[in-house]
Amino acid sequence: MKVAADRAEAFSKDILVKIGTPPEDAGIVAAHLVDADLRGVRSHGLLRLLKYVEQIESGYIANRAAITSSQVAPNMVRVDANHHFGIVAFHRLIPQLIDQTRKFGLACGAVVNCAHTGRIGAYTEILAEEFMWSFAFGGGGHRRLTEVAPFGGRQGVFDTNPYSISMPLDADRIATADFATSATAQGKLLVYRTNNKPAPADWIIDSEGRPTTNVCDFYDGGAMLPAGAHKGYGLGFMAELFGDAALGVPHELNWFMVAMDLNRFTSPGDYAASAAMLRSKIESCPPADGVAKVMWPGQPEVESKARQSAVGIEYAPDELRCLAALETRFGEKLV
Repeated sequence: MKVAADRAEAFSKDILVKIGTPPEDAGIVAAHLVDADLRGVRSHGLLRLLKYVEQIESGYIANRAAITSSQVAPNMVRVDANHHFGIVAFHRLIPQLIDQTRKFGLACGAVVNCAHTGRIGAYTEILAEEFMWSFAFGGGGHRRLTEVAPFGGRQGVFDTNPYSISMPLDADRIATADFATSATAQGKLLVYRTNNKPAPADWIIDSEGRPTTNVCDFYDGGAMLPAGAHKGYGLGFMAELFGDAALGVPHELNWFMVAMDLNRFTSPGDYAASAAMLRSKIESCPPADGVAKVMWPGQPEVESKARQSAVGIEYAPDELRCLAALETRFGEKLV
């Protein structure tokens, strides 16, 4: 069933407000969840609201906490979420990064002590819209989060430790490489479980370290495998080391973000011409058998958002059945 984006956003915001989230922060989180669904990133969309309500009630998400920031160098800032949503904390960081990047050419910042941060590409894309190169990654949760096995291992050691890199592609579109260093994001397993579907091969192992496609095996003590074998493991390990040893013990994951002003190296006109040439080569590349077309990083999400913004977000029946529990409890109608 299709749901209009503004209806889904109002539904999410109203529930978050009813559970004590300040309206401005609730609006930020709700907009983030719906944007993820519009882009087809269902692992970070409305289904997360069920977990967020549970985590707020348990005290894991301190949805009324004060988020503080401190300048650790002229072009470096540290944002402490104090267990608030990482989604909200990133929105506190980004305006400061934009100002510092414009002033110094390069700036960076950390978000620490936060709860869930949602789709990381959303934040690097905001900076790319300012004609900046941007990069973010997170890690450090191995004391509590052990969802991903190291390369060659048979049990989980740390978390999915995502990376995102964004750059402008043209006046209206951003290219983004946003990926977990595990074979998949944990939220995608949640979507598979919700819809009673098996996971693809080579994504997960069970509690004995055996390959499996039964998503329940992951939730019963299994683990995700690293993406790209030793390559994804290497990226995940470096994020884990930085997130913990450099930034301190996290609440969930700690995050680091870098922004660079592209004006320091090129003009917008020259950049656009070169980007258009590369985009054309990618889009004109003959597709392999079974592939409809070759796309640049972020293109599936851009096209999904354009399509679903016009016709509504398509939620599966099992997803709506899960969200119905929130409708009943909070007296809010999604459909």
